[in-house]
Amino acid sequence: MPSHRILCVDPDEDAREDTVEQLRTELTEFDPVFETAATLDDAKAVVSTDLAAVVTEYDLADGTGLELVTAVRDTAPDAGCILYTDAAPDAIGTDELRGTITEYVGKGSVFGTERLARLLQTTVEGKAQASYPLPQNERERLATLQSYDLDDRALLDSLDRITDLAATHFSVDRASINIISEHSQDFLACYGGANEWDTMDRQDSICTFTIVEDDDVLAVEDVTEDPRFESRSDTLLDMGIRAYLGANLVTRSGLVIGPLCVYDDEPRSFSAADEAYLRDLAAVAMDVIELHARLDDGVETDGGDP
Repeated sequence: MPSHRILCVDPDEDAREDTVEQLRTELTEFDPVFETAATLDDAKAVVSTDLAAVVTEYDLADGTGLELVTAVRDTAPDAGCILYTDAAPDAIGTDELRGTITEYVGKGSVFGTERLARLLQTTVEGKAQASYPLPQNERERLATLQSYDLDDRALLDSLDRITDLAATHFSVDRASINIISEHSQDFLACYGGANEWDTMDRQDSICTFTIVEDDDVLAVEDVTEDPRFESRSDTLLDMGIRAYLGANLVTRSGLVIGPLCVYDDEPRSFSAADEAYLRDLAAVAMDVIELHARLDDGVETDGGDP
């Protein structure tokens, strides 16, 4: 599950640390990484594009929480901003709140921290989902994915051979079969440099776009020229991904568990024949996975299609 940076700003050190500790207790369904600051200037210094949310007091020694929100909007426009404060709403002014704050939570309110935690979770999950498309059958797709035993060594060896074939055909140094889970992309089978890759956040992945393609293939000639990957291009370039071709692994019931992908570190075009070849190879990979699942369930095969 991906980590999410949350900035907590409060001039009172004890109150600040208490808020963080209570949120750690409440936020058990995702992995928050907390940073703290006491002043407006200190908070501005740590604001960056990967910030997921800000929880701030209104009254700061060198300004206000709303000034911080303005700075956050300029640098991390998708970050959620929550005013968690002792200041009463009428002391702040509804005009200032409108359009800038995800929510206002009074520190002295009943269940204040619990409500703050719920708002943070909703904000962070909404931010992640807004950054990539979700299949309409996402819940069913995830349930199907979890039904497979994808840790079987014999299965992984078979899938490794398929990535070898893909890399050889396309003359690339990296190929992989990737699984798209709820919050992450996992590399199930890899060839070459892809063996060095670890699980990555789904929001940084190209493959999360591949699984919603109507024709089950996504070709990207240059990630730096595709607006869908503008915010992800630095991560992808660091991985040696400049061009990409992915074909979905589609189950018998029409659900996509992830794609088979090849990567090039230079811009590159892909022909219709290239797409057809990778689509066929992805179908073979899916057949192998489903055959292993049937064998694990003790289902006899008659030598025909798995």
